[in-house]
Parts: sequence; structure tokens; C-alpha cells
Amino acid sequence: MYMWRFHEVQAGVGEFHAMSHPRGREVSLHCWGGNAQGALVLGSSQPEDAANAEVLKKLGLELVKRQSGGGAVLVVPEALVWIDVFIPRDDPLWEADISKSALWLGKVWQATLAEFGVSAEVHQGPYQPGDWGNLVCFAGRAPGEVFIEGKKAVGISQRRTRRGARFQTALARQWNITELSPLLNLPPEDRTRLETETAIHPMPLPPSEVFSAFCTTIQKY
Repeated sequence: MYMWRFHEVQAGVGEFHAMSHPRGREVSLHCWGGNAQGALVLGSSQPEDAANAEVLKKLGLELVKRQSGGGAVLVVPEALVWIDVFIPRDDPLWEADISKSALWLGKVWQATLAEFGVSAEVHQGPYQPGDWGNLVCFAGRAPGEVFIEGKKAVGISQRRTRRGARFQTALARQWNITELSPLLNLPPEDRTRLETETAIHPMPLPPSEVFSAFCTTIQKY
């Protein structure tokens, strides 16, 4: 019998990323700790100098590197509904093909949004970074990610180890590319293109209600 464990974690961004893997199925909602600050989170393959350290310091933002792939994400209070999902390798949901491994999770998010009357689509094709997806997470298209009217609403990255897969998912509640772009080391012309060409579909839904609907939906798997 495969049972899900659900919990809310109050921690800073770096602390949440450093959490150890559980032994079984688990779903975690990130909640902000009392003194937790926002952060620019880089993907595992991104060098730290992709970030503008001077601007981060000025704004009081932490620089964090996650162990899963993808591009940069600006994580600040109220901007995201951030949910991590872990499954062990012996779980029936485990998929060896990484191009298919997050499709089931995208369907969970799709069904969750349907509970709020939102029609969404799951990207079924190969990874499509476009010009900016390797730099900014929400600018690309990865298998399992969720889109509304062609614009990304839910980003998914994953880290696979001998113990299992940790999926990091984020529903964009708010989005302002002009807040993210200055945090990256880009020439002015590239910053302008990034801001012009990156389109996101934010959904300002209450995190607690989204988490409740998500937990109800994932129990069907």
C-alpha cells in the first residue's frame, strides 16, 4: 500500500532545498519561516556568476543553488505556491525515462487547477528551452509542466538519486519579469529581450486552498 504523507514546512529557501529525502511518498508545502528572506534560486547546472551578487546583496536576497535542474527562479513570499513531491524508486509512479517521469505530476496539477475552474494543458513533448529556458525556469517548456492559454503556470524540476525522485513544483501566483531580470548578469540588450519574450500566466490563488486541492488530487495516484 502506497500512502502519501503531507506536511507544511516553515523554513528559509536554502533550508527547504537542503532537506533530506524521506523514505516514502511525501508532499511538502513550503511556508515562510518568521525571519526567512527571499532568494534567487539557480538550477544545478547554472554557475553562481549567472547571478548579480551586488544586486542580490542590495535587495537582501539570498543566493541558493538547488540540486534539481532548470533555470533561475525568484522565490519571494506570496509569489509562488511551492510544493515538493518525493517518490521512492520502487514506487509504481517511478518512470525510468526522464522525458516522461513528470507527466503524471503535471496531470495532478492540471486536475488541481480544474478544481478552481481553470482549464490547463500539460506539456507532453520534449524539453524546449527556447532562447531563455536554460537561464530562467519559467521561460522554457519541460515535460509535465502546465500551461494556460500557451503560457506557463506551473514549473517542474526534479532531482533523481538512488533513493528516488524529488520533484520541485511551483505555481506562479504573481509574475514580474522586471523583478527577476536585474538579478541576472545580462547585457542590457539581452535583459530587454528576456523581459519582452518571456510570458507567464500567473494564478493568484490562495496557497492553502491550492495545497488542499493538490493533496486531495494526488491521493488518486
